[in-house]
Amino acid sequence: MVNIDDALNMICKETKILGIENKDLLSSINRVLAEDIYSKDNLPPFNKSAMDGYAIKSNDTYNCSKENICELKIKGIIKAGDFLNGTLKNGEAYKIMTGAPVPKGADAVIEIEKVESKEDKLLIFEQVKENNNVIKFGEEIKIGDLAINKNNIIRPVEIGVLASLGYSSVKVYKAPTVALIVTGDELVDIKSNIKNGQIRNSNEYSLKALVTNLNAEALSLGIVSDDKEILKEKIKYALEKADIVITSGGASVGDYDFVKDTLKEIGADIKFSKIAIKPGKPVTFATFNEKLFFALPGNPSSLITSFENFVKPTIEKIMGKGNSNLEEFPVTLMDDFKGKPGRQKYVYVEIKRKDKDYYAYKVGSQCSNHLMTMSRANGIIIIPKEVGNAKAGEVFNGKFIFRK
Repeated sequence: MVNIDDALNMICKETKILGIENKDLLSSINRVLAEDIYSKDNLPPFNKSAMDGYAIKSNDTYNCSKENICELKIKGIIKAGDFLNGTLKNGEAYKIMTGAPVPKGADAVIEIEKVESKEDKLLIFEQVKENNNVIKFGEEIKIGDLAINKNNIIRPVEIGVLASLGYSSVKVYKAPTVALIVTGDELVDIKSNIKNGQIRNSNEYSLKALVTNLNAEALSLGIVSDDKEILKEKIKYALEKADIVITSGGASVGDYDFVKDTLKEIGADIKFSKIAIKPGKPVTFATFNEKLFFALPGNPSSLITSFENFVKPTIEKIMGKGNSNLEEFPVTLMDDFKGKPGRQKYVYVEIKRKDKDYYAYKVGSQCSNHLMTMSRANGIIIIPKEVGNAKAGEVFNGKFIFRK
């Protein structure tokens, strides 16, 4: 049995970026840029009004005040999308809308609420400084400037930047295809009525959601019965079609747990088959021709815990992302939690904040098949392997997860 850090190090050593692909702009959301992005344009491409108001020459307002009202002639109106070919002269003004190009000769825009107009006369009651409410040509970025660094995650704001610079597609690191195999004679489709001894196939849906939430491609291969030869053929097919293969169930040492034996028979290199973690001890990690294989436990809580701790960072590394695990912080237990020393324990709880401190409350049984407990939790408490029973009042590290 390996500890968590050793398991992660072994997985990390075998995990490589798959390459680069071109994605259209909206499909690149939450992916990682594989190229530096340089500006194709000057932004803005012209001097632009930051306000609804009047474009003027600032020196026309040098002596303006409430006691010495200045009067300019309104020559017309400039809307966003318009462009004035002429030049503004002294003593003139143009009404201008937000985002419209400031006409040649104008060097300031005065807000509409600070002036009065009478027919074609504009009355100004204060001095206006040069460049007032004018967004200058190329102020945001100029042609050839670096806009977004390589290896940045593309968020909605980056989508906007890329669109403003005329990028309809970008290069990103490839996402892995992840094949999903759920095992067990007891499993039935979620639309089926449950008979004695049966349970609905929730694991397939949990795994699909976990994979797609990381922007990787989930290839679901359905339920496989507890038959070694059928399982072997399904695993061989999955290894042909996917970069990562995940099985749920069949990873322990029961009479019908065939995954590890099947991996040995096809020549996979098994790196480890148990981790000192609770829930999620029976996790097998193997490689086969540069493909990665994770055999995860079938109990829902163990499945999700092991995915979050071992598969998620693997997918993120392949896609060029750093580890997205949330920051840990001290949390005081408000309830007792039973346990045995020997494995690091992840206890699902509700974390509440009072003033500057955090407190953890029990939300249900910590049995590895209790999915409802995880649903009610917003965080976990991490209890070191040296600790058995954890008592109310004790302080351990915790973090938020599945935040609602």
